[in-house]
Amino acid sequence: MSSEVRRLAYPMLVGVIADSILSFVSLLAVSRLSKTAVAATGLASYLFFIINAGSMIFTGGVMVVCSQAIGSGRRDILEKAVGETLTIALIVTLVVFASLPLWLKGYLYLVSQGNSEVVEAGYEYTYARLLGLPAILINSVLGAMYRSLDKPWPPSIYSLISLVAGAILIPSLTLGLFGLQPLGVYGAGLASGVASLSGLLAYLFFPLNVSLRPRLPSTTGLRVLYVGLPIASERIVASLAQNIYINAVARGGTNALAAHNIGITIENLIIQPSFAVSTATLIKTGQGTGRLDENMTNNVLREGVKLATTWMGIATMILIAISPFAGNFFTADADVARLTTIYMVLAAISEIGFGISQAYFGAIRGMGSVWIPFILSSFSVIFLRALPARLLSIYFGAVGAWVTQNTDMYGRAFLSYVVWKKLGVKKLMKRVY
Repeated sequence: MSSEVRRLAYPMLVGVIADSILSFVSLLAVSRLSKTAVAATGLASYLFFIINAGSMIFTGGVMVVCSQAIGSGRRDILEKAVGETLTIALIVTLVVFASLPLWLKGYLYLVSQGNSEVVEAGYEYTYARLLGLPAILINSVLGAMYRSLDKPWPPSIYSLISLVAGAILIPSLTLGLFGLQPLGVYGAGLASGVASLSGLLAYLFFPLNVSLRPRLPSTTGLRVLYVGLPIASERIVASLAQNIYINAVARGGTNALAAHNIGITIENLIIQPSFAVSTATLIKTGQGTGRLDENMTNNVLREGVKLATTWMGIATMILIAISPFAGNFFTADADVARLTTIYMVLAAISEIGFGISQAYFGAIRGMGSVWIPFILSSFSVIFLRALPARLLSIYFGAVGAWVTQNTDMYGRAFLSYVVWKKLGVKKLMKRVY
């Protein structure tokens, strides 16, 4: 079973690292503009964190339903779930586009604490980048289906195609390479959106023996949304709490925001193994639940925790090792570079706790107990990060806020371990279709 988890996790790792490298490329290009541009795209990135969190209602719901359906041999359920969810995703895309003028500037004004210069730059970037929203939502459905079928490479190739396109387009449109007119933050957003759309080409090269077409939503589609709701809600609550957290960081000023954006972009590149492990454990425990195989689910969790601890231990050492030099790579401002080092060291200490909690959360979701990770994560991010960050930032600025990463990550790892021990596999395992 250990080889099963690793076999799924490694291709997923390629995909999530490609996504993070794309963010790194964008930051590198934008950092050549100004500190305001870096701060603006950093704040806008939290909106896309919310959008990606919302897309988890599709990704999470499809993965849990389809992995359990595959485990029990019900391919018909998989086909209905995917077709109906594609239709719902397209409807959501139209609603977001139609409502965008009503709320975007207000959101950016709120999270920037009224910094009008940052708001204007963030608005340009975000409006252009949202061109890629249809691809984000379609990929959330198709990628979940392929992974549930033990075919993790197509969604990873989606990410690789997006990376190649973005690596060319983002610096070219932002800075005006190859004789193009420099478009600044608008160019960075536009290039990111086009890169997302180009990634959909990956699925043309990996056809499946599955009836794949949009279907009118019925009870199956609603079941996917119900199962995905706590998974998406977990991300959305985390996103809202992160907005409180970033608001606390903003008390340190533009330099702190710029350092935070640099640090979190580098960190996101390093921590991606935890998400790969979480997804792999979800799929394999989902298949085990479909088969009603308790031994399989236990073995998957053990392997997931071991893998997450190993990979995130390596991530911790890498972040600490590069922390003295990373800030200087992105900025000539000595204070921003110094703050970046502090952020990265504090973030590095939290990574093992994050990895362990992700392995537990993935396993529990795959078993059908999807509300438990939502409750644990929401409690932790609100009471062990967001609110303490607000308090500590009053006295210690951004550094006080950054410390709370550790209380959050180790708190959720401990809580998930207690739940697993107290409830056990029999109480956690339930089919969702």
